[in-house]
Amino acid sequence: MLDSGEGAGKTLQLERVQKHFGDRVLVTREPGGSKYAEQIRELILHSVYAQHADAKTLFALFWASRADHLAKTIIPALEAGKTVITDRFDSSTYAYQIIAQGAGELKDLFWKVREVYLGEWKPDLYVYLDVDPAIGLARKSGQGPEELNHFEARQLEFHQRQRVGCKEFMTKVPHRVIDASKSIDGVWEDFRTVLEEQIKI
Repeated sequence: MLDSGEGAGKTLQLERVQKHFGDRVLVTREPGGSKYAEQIRELILHSVYAQHADAKTLFALFWASRADHLAKTIIPALEAGKTVITDRFDSSTYAYQIIAQGAGELKDLFWKVREVYLGEWKPDLYVYLDVDPAIGLARKSGQGPEELNHFEARQLEFHQRQRVGCKEFMTKVPHRVIDASKSIDGVWEDFRTVLEEQIKI
């Protein structure tokens, strides 16, 4: 599982993963990753009402998307012997909804839902690309006029809280942190090394 704040280069790193490891790995994403989950993704990120949805609403939608993603994509791939790397997972729900959106009252529920929904299918390792949000957002703005979703477009303080949330989550699961303030090649070397320790070559 790979997570990060905005502008850490996560998408570029996952493109390299696919080229380097080929069909030994399945790279997927959240929200989304299955046909039904992709429809929920549209509701979460692109509905005209999404930016005004509270943390409890988004929490429920993310877990609904994740359940279908797990059942239709992740578990079948694992059972077929593939390594699955997902672009975001439950760590993002914790960081964005519970911490960045300020819904601390959902913490206990999060861990209970996680146990019910993921069960034996929890990720073996979480990798977090860590970059200062100010740097990440500056990178994002320098990438051109691509339309931002309502999470990406929020103020710096929101992204700072998201970083705090991701780091808090990582302390509770098997994880590795990679310094994403490095060059793309430098981050790739660190990420590839971590993956080669996990993937049977």
